[in-house]
Amino acid sequence: MVGKKHPFDPEQWYAETIWGNQIVNDDALFEIMSLQIFQAGLSWSMVVKKVHAFRHAFRNWDINIVANFRNEDIQRLCSDQGIIRNKLKIEATIHNAKKVLDLQEEYGSFTHWFYNVLEGETYPSLQKIISTHFKFMGPELCRMWLMAVGRISLEEGNKYRPSGAPKYGNALEVL
Repeated sequence: MVGKKHPFDPEQWYAETIWGNQIVNDDALFEIMSLQIFQAGLSWSMVVKKVHAFRHAFRNWDINIVANFRNEDIQRLCSDQGIIRNKLKIEATIHNAKKVLDLQEEYGSFTHWFYNVLEGETYPSLQKIISTHFKFMGPELCRMWLMAVGRISLEEGNKYRPSGAPKYGNALEVL
């Protein structure tokens, strides 16, 4: 049918556009990191299905806006039924936006720092650096984020997976 719009499939979007690809936009890299944080303890599929609500709630993941969220924004987010309403994760996201602004000021962009300044760092070193800068980015979330945005290969990510954690071959296995 000509002109018929196909509904947005968040799982397909993630599998085809995000997983394993380098992100070239600071706001988009921040979005994927933040979504990883909200996913902690939940299924990735649940988070991906809420991507539009998250984008609306977090003002399209504009780092400058999120970094300046105040208590009333935290209250608004905690009552937004379209997103995961975990206050600690919301506060971590705001904190992380402020850290991204610091990195942008020092290195020109978040993506430049992430893909170029940290070039050559091994996974254990990357994990330590990232967990030092950002809240809620423990070893497993960091590993998943690094694989998701093409910073480490699946092979390297699977090498460092915690005992009992699944090996991943593609994004659909994550979902």
